[in-house]
Amino acid sequence: MFKKGIIKYMFIIVICFSIFIYGFIEVNINKPELVKEKSKFTINLKLNPVDFRIETNAYVFYANGKIFYNMKEKCIDTYNDIFMN
Repeated sequence: MFKKGIIKYMFIIVICFSIFIYGFIEVNINKPELVKEKSKFTINLKLNPVDFRIETNAYVFYANGKIFYNMKEKCIDTYNDIFMN
């Protein structure tokens, strides 16, 4: 019974956290371009072609259609370096 109560609370916490993150992302995506240029933290989303970027002053995290291709190429290069040499 104790474990069942913890699962309920964890589920509620996860839902609240998800709503918070969704709201944060939604507000950042819908900012006007002038405000985004002056901001230290921006989130950009384009659906066609898929491009998702999170930009800070020093770092940029992005996910787009090329990410899977790049991961495949890096895995192949690593495999060749390990086993072919």
